[in-house]
Amino acid sequence: MPFPKRVLAQIQTFIASVRGNAARWLAPGEPARLLARVEAVLDERMGRIPPRARKPVLVTAAVGLAALIAVFVGASLPERDPYAGPPPAMHVPAAAGLVPPEELFLPDEPDFVPGVMLGREPRDEWTAEDAEPWWRNPLAGGEERWRAGIESTIDEIMESVP
Repeated sequence: MPFPKRVLAQIQTFIASVRGNAARWLAPGEPARLLARVEAVLDERMGRIPPRARKPVLVTAAVGLAALIAVFVGASLPERDPYAGPPPAMHVPAAAGLVPPEELFLPDEPDFVPGVMLGREPRDEWTAEDAEPWWRNPLAGGEERWRAGIESTIDEIMESVP
């Protein structure tokens, strides 16, 4: 049986099952009243939609319903246990005619970059005499030279702003 006919047959079977169960659960004559009420509501709702727009509305509703069903079915599927470990490796016999990895990939390059060579021994505490060969005081010649440069830059910026 082709797919569309099989789906229609399953839908018809489902509807017949619902009708049969409704007949058992509900009072006599109540399933007919319930179905008549549902049909009346659907007819009233479909009457509000212009005739040329009914088909796109129904298709959109069907696609939305199918998406919701897919989401709920996908969410209810059991998940793979993350603690179960990686999936088992596939064993391929060597005689399968595959290229061995040694021929397919280049070998690792040797590590020729030297490690960090410190120019001095690291210390926890420094004195002024220890730091003297490694540090030059920028204010040793006086701070007036620095102050004049900074003030001239500030003056240029302030004069350029209207």
